Amino acid sequence: MFKALISDTKTWRNSIEAIAALIDEGTLQIAKTGLKLRAMDPSQIALVDFKMPESSFEKYEVDKEISIDIDFSELSKITKRARAEDKIELSLDKRFSMNFLGETRRRFNLGIIESTTQAPKEPSVEFTAEVKIGANVLKEAFKDSELVSNHISISADDGFTIKAEGDTGSVDIEIPKESIMSIDVKEKARAVFSLDQLDNLLRASDQGSIITLKLRNDAPLKLEYAIGEGKVVYYLAPRIES
Repeated sequence: MFKALISDTKTWRNSIEAIAALIDEGTLQIAKTGLKLRAMDPSQIALVDFKMPESSFEKYEVDKEISIDIDFSELSKITKRARAEDKIELSLDKRFSMNFLGETRRRFNLGIIESTTQAPKEPSVEFTAEVKIGANVLKEAFKDSELVSNHISISADDGFTIKAEGDTGSVDIEIPKESIMSIDVKEKARAVFSLDQLDNLLRASDQGSIITLKLRNDAPLKLEYAIGEGKVVYYLAPRIES
């Protein structure tokens, strides 16, 4: 048996969006300590590692830990129908149920399959640079870059820079230290990434979210931020430059 109640509708919506931004279907672990998921996107170039602890919920009851396969694209559509004042009640029997308790009571059910799939391993990378920056600053830099290209280079050295170059032109964005919360560079790091994928990774972040980026030269990017009391961590493989 699994039953949970959450009153922070925004946190639940953003949590589901953080997963659905990368995968359509995935294996949700319902553990006694909270909800967990780790999965690769269909293209196998990005990984999402999501945790939502028991403390995120008003009530949280689990008799037996279980892993279930669920359609997060459908769950995301349903979750977007929740109103700000609703409480959301989750339960699991033969189906995964989500009740919106507010001005009206609405119950949605999703079919599930009990999963035996093993979660992918977390990549092992020794990062040489770490940057903490506001989501709003990063999103604006991505919007500027999209005007000229579908990919960008991200660099951390004496400072933090984002560059994009396309057939019609280029843009260099240098983010001053006063706009960065912290930067720690042991060794210069630079890599090129898909802008579409980066936009997906930030989709569930708020304007006030603090984004932590970890980099290594021509290695996967690690990007993470908090969602309520939970956290989402992404790994994104670099684009191979010709």
